[in-house]
Amino acid sequence: MRCAHRAGWAQRGGEARCHDCGVRRFTSYGALRPPGLAAAVATPRTFLVGRRADRAAALNLTR
Repeated sequence: MRCAHRAGWAQRGGEARCHDCGVRRFTSYGALRPPGLAAAVATPRTFLVGRRADRAAALNLTR
């Protein structure tokens, strides 16, 4: 089904919904990103393990 969304949009609670087909478009992305700075995920150990994995993958590709 192809909808041209000509019937208009209902705006409510950070989203817009097509009157015809019901497709939703999000208009507010504030809830997706928590407040404050992002926590560091990679530690030196995980970085080295990832680096070894990258090297192993590169070696396999060259073979």
